Amino acid sequence: MKVLKKKFKLIPKNIVGVTGTNGKSSVAFFFKEINKYLGIKCASVGTLGFFVNNKKTLNPLTTPDILTNHIKLNEFYKKKIKNVIIETSSHGLKQGRLNGIKFKTGIFTNFSQDHLDYHKSIKNYLHSKLLLFSSLLSKKGTIISNGEINKNYLKKYKNKKLLYGNCGNTIKIISIKPSNDSSIVKLNFKNKIIQFKVKLIGKIHIENLVTSILAAISVGIKIDSILNVLHKIKNPTGRLDLISKNNKKVIIDYAHTPDGLNKVIDNLKSHFKENIFLIFGCGGDRDKSKRNLMGKIANKQCFKVYITDDNPRFENAKLIRLQIAKSCKKAEIISSRKKAIKKALKLLKKNQILLIAGKGHENYQIVKNKYLKFSDYSVVKKFI
Repeated sequence: MKVLKKKFKLIPKNIVGVTGTNGKSSVAFFFKEINKYLGIKCASVGTLGFFVNNKKTLNPLTTPDILTNHIKLNEFYKKKIKNVIIETSSHGLKQGRLNGIKFKTGIFTNFSQDHLDYHKSIKNYLHSKLLLFSSLLSKKGTIISNGEINKNYLKKYKNKKLLYGNCGNTIKIISIKPSNDSSIVKLNFKNKIIQFKVKLIGKIHIENLVTSILAAISVGIKIDSILNVLHKIKNPTGRLDLISKNNKKVIIDYAHTPDGLNKVIDNLKSHFKENIFLIFGCGGDRDKSKRNLMGKIANKQCFKVYITDDNPRFENAKLIRLQIAKSCKKAEIISSRKKAIKKALKLLKKNQILLIAGKGHENYQIVKNKYLKFSDYSVVKKFI
């Protein structure tokens, strides 16, 4: 570690870390977009890739290994990048991939069941998440979360806090009104009423956007400057991403946890007021307890459900599908994801919306150790 620090000691001043079960990629993307439209040099590191001044390169891990992190941060410094945001996964935190970095800001988006195949218990999973705040956040650093997360998990940390939500001390969301493929948002920012329109749908996205606004404020960007560019913000790939054509509406989303799936469905119902067709599966060699929970959510929340494959890896794909179907009696099982999408689109009517969940931005299907070319986007564009 001493050698690492000596060689790559020059890193950007403002490094933001974002952890949580869901929403990390969206928060990082929105933070990067705010900086981009304000002309501020910025980099982001996470599931969607490395973004350096809006140039993207692939990143195989949400949180890269320790050497890659320090090399990249040193490269960012040499490029005179001021602000950096890093998705800090529970695996990355637990394995020390971020050691040696002092974060100016730490964000906790939300917390629910995930990765129990690795962490073994919810307690262990939470402990890994909290390492961002207990070990890596600067003593003078800022914590950002909603008020409930702060009350439940972050209360013991005495850092400065920028909180949103009903228990927030900085931003309260007054209302979110649907407007076709956009939302009209009204906020209370430090007792000042603010309203803007943004091309995003659903409360999930608005909360992630608010989180990124607070992150921008934490690194010295003024709220008035931020508000001037929000109308330019676009949707991150594979996160509540709407495709609308031929009187059919399709949402592609990365939701792959019970809480994530449930919230996405709730958000779509709230925004569009329409029945949901759902296509989803569960990954192989991952937390098996999620399958029953996600099946129950699909059975309760959706009008029509298709259970299909989603990165079965070395598990028997048929058994995964059957495990989900045990708690989702209304589901039709179609092993081919392509055929499931084609059939759903054929049956989809004007007052219905198709949610394709689980893979989001991914352009592959993992079967055993092979990465087979596959994209939900490509299939939808072919058959819509």
